[in-house]
Amino acid sequence: MAVTNQMVAPRYAKALLEAAHDQDQVATVHEELQALASVFKENPTILTIFDNARITADDKANLMATLTKNASPLVANLLKLTQQYGRFGALPDIITAFNRAYDDEAGIITATVTTAVALSADQADALRSAIAARFGMKSTQLEQVVDPSVIGGVRIQAHGSVIDGTVKHRFEKMKAALLAD
Repeated sequence: MAVTNQMVAPRYAKALLEAAHDQDQVATVHEELQALASVFKENPTILTIFDNARITADDKANLMATLTKNASPLVANLLKLTQQYGRFGALPDIITAFNRAYDDEAGIITATVTTAVALSADQADALRSAIAARFGMKSTQLEQVVDPSVIGGVRIQAHGSVIDGTVKHRFEKMKAALLAD
């Protein structure tokens, strides 16, 4: 069985988080990983450069030097180790796993909320509080998605759960019930 990036990401993330705690660098590492995630999102080809035989060793070394130039020793070591072990492409998964562990420790939940129209500030605040309470967390980072096809109501995705209170979902349930008879 081949080991995938999604399989190794939690191990790398856990080790990095433990090392960051040991060195009292959790906030710094988290911030640097967010910056790296942005770089990878804007330039996804960076993730494949180290596996590309057509890229010279000098060019790869220059890229690594650029990526690690202002990085903390922990993040620089992560970059070098993933490159050395052929796991550089796993970095987005490692960052996601690190963020999940970081958020769990901090009591932060990320939720995607889909509505037919944009939420007002008061509605968003109320949803943040309700979601945090529902999942036993301290706070909620809300990602809002406007999708007119849901007609009305709210669909919440958080911690692997989906709470679908949209009109569209209710219509689909009624349709399925009618067709079942």
